[in-house]
Amino acid sequence: MTLVASLRLCVRHSVFSASQIRHDDCRNCCLPNFARSSKGGSNMAREPKETLNSLLRGEIAATETYQQALAKVGDESGAGDLRRIHAEHREAANTLRKHVREHGLDPDHGSGAWGTFAKAVEGTAKLFGNSAALRALKEGEETGLKDYEEALRKKDLPPDCKSLIESELLPKTREHIPVLDRLIAGMVERVSAAEAKPRVASGEALLVCGYDSAEKFEQYRIEGAMPLDEFKRLEDTIPKNKQIFFYCA
Repeated sequence: MTLVASLRLCVRHSVFSASQIRHDDCRNCCLPNFARSSKGGSNMAREPKETLNSLLRGEIAATETYQQALAKVGDESGAGDLRRIHAEHREAANTLRKHVREHGLDPDHGSGAWGTFAKAVEGTAKLFGNSAALRALKEGEETGLKDYEEALRKKDLPPDCKSLIESELLPKTREHIPVLDRLIAGMVERVSAAEAKPRVASGEALLVCGYDSAEKFEQYRIEGAMPLDEFKRLEDTIPKNKQIFFYCA
């Protein structure tokens, strides 16, 4: 018997930005860029500077994560979409890097908040055989989208920065999400009964019989399985981080 799995993964993470750390405590070590005054050539306040560099770190992290993803794909139909998204993140990072310099700030070189999502991609041997990895990429894009939207709400962010976000960076990020949705929707992941059993037993996953009829359900019933009609009634109440396994004979 083969189980067809539909995985739904919700990744949560916490990120502490440099703006949340007291500058007085870090004057001599971790925040050298913020020690510059107007005499250093920059006329931008510390928080807008950090906003730009935070967005840059996010794009660097996205570029690195998609680079990992591309190492795990071959000639699958969705590989071209991932290559395009990777190129657009790389271009966005270069654009932000240039913009940061134009405002008198040294651009950051480290990556940002995609670490959690990168681990999900790194942990799979084949990207298009693991829906969780694709969903992690989507979660990363959604995080990036929120970061750009939050930046636009900052009153002290210069108009040219907001214009760059509104006209170029945010629209590109928004376009990536439906592409990943399409790739996820077109993929069916197969797992063995041996792989699924411990996940179901631990409560991590839900097992659903793929047959509509009660007769078929009884004929192929597996302990702990839910009838398909019951699953349809309860689907909206099932936690989004719950893995769903459908099985049939």
